[in-house]
Amino acid sequence: MVGRVFISYRRAGNPKDALLIYRHLVDQLGAAAVFMDTKGIRPGDDFVEVLERQLKGCRVLLALIGPDWLQARDDHGRRRLEDEDDFVRVEIRTALQTEGLRVVPVLLDGVPMPRKHDLPDDLHRLTRRQGLPVNAADPHAFDHAMERLVEVLREALDAQLVPADKPPPVTDAPAPVPARAHKSRPAWIHEEGTDDIGRWLSFRVKDALQHLRWIEPGSFWMGSPEYEKERVDDEQRHRVTLSQGFWMADTACTQALWQAVLGDNPSHFQGDPERPVEQVSWHDIRQRFLPAVNRQLPGLDLRLPTEAEWEFACRGASQTPFSFGHQITPELANFDGNFPYAGGAKGLFREKTLPVKALAANRWGLYQMHGNVWEWCYDGYGPYGPEDVRDPRGIETAASRVLRGGSWCGSAGRLRAAYRYHYVPVFGGSFGFRVCRSSPIE
Repeated sequence: MVGRVFISYRRAGNPKDALLIYRHLVDQLGAAAVFMDTKGIRPGDDFVEVLERQLKGCRVLLALIGPDWLQARDDHGRRRLEDEDDFVRVEIRTALQTEGLRVVPVLLDGVPMPRKHDLPDDLHRLTRRQGLPVNAADPHAFDHAMERLVEVLREALDAQLVPADKPPPVTDAPAPVPARAHKSRPAWIHEEGTDDIGRWLSFRVKDALQHLRWIEPGSFWMGSPEYEKERVDDEQRHRVTLSQGFWMADTACTQALWQAVLGDNPSHFQGDPERPVEQVSWHDIRQRFLPAVNRQLPGLDLRLPTEAEWEFACRGASQTPFSFGHQITPELANFDGNFPYAGGAKGLFREKTLPVKALAANRWGLYQMHGNVWEWCYDGYGPYGPEDVRDPRGIETAASRVLRGGSWCGSAGRLRAAYRYHYVPVFGGSFGFRVCRSSPIE
């Protein structure tokens, strides 16, 4: 697949900064949307042909300009930019000459924008482009610069990507796609399809319908940066890789689904079957609900998400405190508006749960990951480590289990994507859950 964002840099200059930016953009935009030579060229490929093909297909070129970018010299002492065949010069020249292609100078480590007289004639137009300063040595400044860059890239790639502050509309019944020709559909699937967000499917128990969204595997920063407001000590930021995709329910389990499976309704706030079930314990879910629904629909194999899966899905590729950005309001989530986040304005306190699709979904089509009811995760509660981890699971023998997302009666700070709550698994307060399943449907 042709990359849509092309990262141009000097290998002898700032390769670590280039790789850091590449990884951040892949997290935010997906691997298919970003090209960098060391990641996109396989052994045996024709280097020149790949670069030419990628340049023709990209929508944005990032020109990474570090301290040695202007004065880098070849083995003969000649300044590399004076060579008409220098790869960096060719890449930027081609981009500047391509109509509709945005060129963004990324100024690393305090480097100023090059002056016209420092550049060969065919790169003079680069000095007319607004630059973006990026300082990888300062995590706070780096994160803010990357947020700004991702905003610009999302605008340029708006054919497939959605701005972070405008979650896409998600209909209750996306248009189905034809069943697979090569393989019969599992009997438990009610409908399936693909829409602007991605793949979805649904299952039904009696009259209760539940949609699931496919979440692609990926890596992300779990926890919160030290400068995040209202941060708690157990949110130590660390790199997590989820090597396998998973299906996540687009809503918390409704009272309708719980009642269809088990025949009772423990919820305090009743009167609308589309409200989330609450007052359920971790043991209620693991020992009663999941065995019952999986027995009724063989092959469905529902489970609780791990804490890492939950946060990954909640963030929806964002790295801000909330999937909707740096601030949250009662128009976006159900919480006690008397306790806003980080000096925000006070707002509505509804004093009850809302139907699970009453408010906007995040960019991955998941409703009310912030607020409404706390959601149980599989993991036992324990401290994070600082190291990178792959497919983490909590402490099996822990005395308490993790809950995420905040609730209708909590403060906004507890709705943050990184916030961790935990409780004994036999208790059910304002606690609900959303199901997931591991296996892809080919």
